[in-house]
Amino acid sequence: MAVFSPSATTFYSNITVYLQCYFLTIAYMLGTGILGLPVTLARAGFTPFLFMMTICLVAQIISIILITDAIQKLVYVQLHAEISLADNDPTNVKESYDGIPLAESSVTDESCFSDGDSAEERSLFSKTESSSDEMPAVNIFILAKVFLPKILSCASTMNFLFYFSVAGISYALAGSQAYAEVFHINSALTVTPFFCWLLNLLAVFGRKLVSPLVSVLTLFKGSLLLVAAIIAFVVGTTVHDRISNDFRYAGDTFMLVTVAVGGTYLTLPFLFTKIKYVEHEIRYLRISTTFGLITVYILEILWCWATLDVVPQIDPCSVSLSQTNNGTYCLPPDYTLQSAAENGEISTIPFTKVINLVYPQYRWIATLISLFIMVSITVSYLYNATVLAHTVEGVIASWWKESWNKSDFMEVKCQNVTSSLANIVFLSVIFIVAMFNPKSFLEVVEKMMSLVVNFGLGFFMSIIVWKCTSGKYRDLDVL
Repeated sequence: MAVFSPSATTFYSNITVYLQCYFLTIAYMLGTGILGLPVTLARAGFTPFLFMMTICLVAQIISIILITDAIQKLVYVQLHAEISLADNDPTNVKESYDGIPLAESSVTDESCFSDGDSAEERSLFSKTESSSDEMPAVNIFILAKVFLPKILSCASTMNFLFYFSVAGISYALAGSQAYAEVFHINSALTVTPFFCWLLNLLAVFGRKLVSPLVSVLTLFKGSLLLVAAIIAFVVGTTVHDRISNDFRYAGDTFMLVTVAVGGTYLTLPFLFTKIKYVEHEIRYLRISTTFGLITVYILEILWCWATLDVVPQIDPCSVSLSQTNNGTYCLPPDYTLQSAAENGEISTIPFTKVINLVYPQYRWIATLISLFIMVSITVSYLYNATVLAHTVEGVIASWWKESWNKSDFMEVKCQNVTSSLANIVFLSVIFIVAMFNPKSFLEVVEKMMSLVVNFGLGFFMSIIVWKCTSGKYRDLDVL
């Protein structure tokens, strides 16, 4: 398939959209992983962690490409095959699709170009369908409903909603603790209601503000992390902590690595709502999302390396200080990554302890790290709540169409109210669980989120990709 370059004017006019996609990807991924990953390296060390991270990065890039193609085929099926989403029987999908020969309906045909597009900017819209510039609904729920049998579609929808809910719980737990630490509040439970509901209301009712706000805050928190990593490397030149690597314990890092760089494809349907379905915009969406994932990969590696360079893994006497005569120095027993893992602490706690003890002139770095955590978790929670609300709205819209099949003003208004109420219910569940389980951050992240990502989402998304690349969907051209 030939690739055509859009004009520089077209690219620069949409560069803010691509930058938003780039920062939104970072915002979603750079959250729990950066806080929990270094703690899992107590026995494994840096090299096994780097190996696992690289494998997961390659797998995620491949998944971005495949899911982007699947979303395009979803759009095409809704536009051209006239599949009734009210009936998700796969036989009906096949029969409806069989009514349009591929030779006559492929997107490579001239009838599928938009009115204002040249042959260099192929589109998924036909001339008659693109006149209103309306785009079909795109979300995780509809993707599963079109390409999966009814039972699997229902199961996958529950799994997707469960994943976003679990992620929201982990962010609520970590965010409340971060704000309580910064503002010197004794109980994180006091912060949780304000943290959750201010962001919940913004995600449900202030959707247009989310993307630019998240983009700006992501740039800010990325800068904070770089400064913290640089200071950590400076301290590391004095501490000289010996890093031990053991591939026998590479599995220790697997669970959190899959959370740290996994699940990027879940945000693609939401990001698709920000672009037009033409070739160059889809291509740049892929690029911006991939670069966002690579940026997270680099930042997380730098932070883990910097932490290992400062904080002992297991032995508190494994460090050496340049200012001591014999070159050895023993830190307190709870100043290690292993101790942090046993106590359910995030990586920044032992890091700031070592900084305050060994390099007191850099004590301000503790404030910087606390600020980074606060901003990072705020952004991650807000964006996760937004994607959750987007998915719930897709479920409600499909159910509403099946039940009423009307589009007058009052019906649309009732649908919007129902969607908002459903979002409030889901977000209320996140809030309630966070209030009653305030000390389970690492357990939620490492156990529940990893389980859902690896065995739940991976299973359903694999079937969707297989369905999109086989049978009648195999020969559908994508941009």
